[in-house]
Amino acid sequence: MTVCAKNIPLNERIIFALDVADPETAITLVRQFDDQIRFFKIGLQLFLAGGWPVVEQIAARGNKVMLDLKLHDIPATVRLAVAQMADRGVTLATVHGYAPVVEAAMAADSGIQILAVTVLTSMGEAELAELHFSGTVEDLVLDRAKKALACGCHGLVCSAREARRLRRECGNDFLMVTPGIRPADAAANDQQRIATPGQAVADGADYLVIGRPIRDAAEPHAAVAAILAEIEQTLSIC
Repeated sequence: MTVCAKNIPLNERIIFALDVADPETAITLVRQFDDQIRFFKIGLQLFLAGGWPVVEQIAARGNKVMLDLKLHDIPATVRLAVAQMADRGVTLATVHGYAPVVEAAMAADSGIQILAVTVLTSMGEAELAELHFSGTVEDLVLDRAKKALACGCHGLVCSAREARRLRRECGNDFLMVTPGIRPADAAANDQQRIATPGQAVADGADYLVIGRPIRDAAEPHAAVAAILAEIEQTLSIC
């Protein structure tokens, strides 16, 4: 059964990952794609290279920005860091899904929607075993998700593999952002817990973080159009 999703414009469903090394390349990609995509992710690499000016340039074009810094520090530092994001054009910001960190981010009251990162999509069972965690990845995701949502965060970052269970056990009153999205014919790269765009949306994802399958495609605009069509078709049967 398809999980009914929120009323989000189709051109905001994809959050394009600007995982590049310099601001000029990032802005070129934004200009290339923002006739189809209106949401862009800035990660640690690009933010260290371009800082706030790259965020503000993207927002100035009428786009939304997900600032994906995955903050994890002492609560006072997290609160002050999130406060620095206010009025900068950031819509979504990520922190690690550790309850004191999530509480601190929410306490900043920045007007930004806070997402708790559950378990990185590059991690699998072998990595958890090295950390001496006896459960499955899904168990850890669910545990962290419940604790983060209890702190009042606006949403979660998780792989689409866990999306259906999270919707079933945690409800629909939070945003779900899923990286590790790969069209059926795309390479997995360094991601272990992946899903197709349609499957992710069917299982409850609101936003899909996608970078390389679009950026490295032979015909990038056609790749975007195909992903958007797959999302739209899935939503139409909700």
